[in-house]
Amino acid sequence: MLIVIIFISCQSDSKNANTLTLTNDELVQAMVEMYAVNAALNTNDASFRDSTSQIYYNKVADITGKPYSVIKSDFEKLLLMPDTLLLIQSRALDTLRSLMERTMKSPAISIGIN
Repeated sequence: MLIVIIFISCQSDSKNANTLTLTNDELVQAMVEMYAVNAALNTNDASFRDSTSQIYYNKVADITGKPYSVIKSDFEKLLLMPDTLLLIQSRALDTLRSLMERTMKSPAISIGIN
């Protein structure tokens, strides 16, 4: 949902709309990181999120090692490609579910206190 809100808030050029710079795997990673940054910052206010989208993109760029402008541009282009956007979002959410399941299954850390 956050990604869609950020996508909608951004204006996109229709030139080169179907040419993505990042691979699908890189886009999935960037989207997963965008969801993680949103959760870490714990911002549920949509207007605040929209006003801080630059911060989100910068954090995702730092984490993925991809330039801010490339990530933002590809996310904007995905708005014009609804089938691809749905595919990328589904993979990102599946990745997050898998990470959560692994976290839930891992044994508790024992620090030796009874």
